[in-house]
Amino acid sequence: MNEAIKIDDLTLEVRRSKRRKTIGLTVERDGSLVAHLPENTSIDEAAELIKTKRIWIHQKLASHEGGRRESVFRRPEFVDGEGFYFLGKHYRLTLVEPAPDAGPVATVQFEGDRLLFRREQAAAGEKRIADYYTRAAHPYLNQAVNRWKSVVGVEPARFVQVMDLGFRWGSCSADGTLNFHWRIMQLPPQVIDYVVVHELVHLKVADHSSAFWREVAHAIPEYQKYRFWLQERGGSL
Repeated sequence: MNEAIKIDDLTLEVRRSKRRKTIGLTVERDGSLVAHLPENTSIDEAAELIKTKRIWIHQKLASHEGGRRESVFRRPEFVDGEGFYFLGKHYRLTLVEPAPDAGPVATVQFEGDRLLFRREQAAAGEKRIADYYTRAAHPYLNQAVNRWKSVVGVEPARFVQVMDLGFRWGSCSADGTLNFHWRIMQLPPQVIDYVVVHELVHLKVADHSSAFWREVAHAIPEYQKYRFWLQERGGSL
């Protein structure tokens, strides 16, 4: 029987070698994860080490899947009139050229129904937007987690992690850390709450069994509406 290590939403195939002296991790071409173990290393010992590498694994998966992300997330163009979403509200991109004597001007600014973006930064637009949304996500998501944790009845880690999670909106770790994709800040607040509750419930129920969905429904009775919205529209924002 093939060995495997499962940690949260990650599953790693185990491959053992008599010659190997240390534990190694690889992401295969098909996106599968492999744990390379010395012959006598226990699964529990390997799992403890792998738990400390979760963020690295998610980052590698995001990088590995980057070529396919265009089919999941819309890739905006940084030209005048392009559409962007922030907390569910739609904005039109306006490229601006700050006056030479204007002093420091933020690369990303929201003003009315426009997203003002410095023209000379357009070539690095995706990174600048990701950085802005990541900074905005930390306080917003920490507040959301604090609102919902008592409803769900769990105590997560003190702070959330925000990063590129590839195709996932969120994930949770056994130590109570909640991880969210920076793109979550595009979603309407009610849908963000659903994603937060979804990950909080995973601290109680690891899988997506009927028990899991009962817990989600207890916190958000209309969760199916937001789940469907996310499936139908989440990738087009």
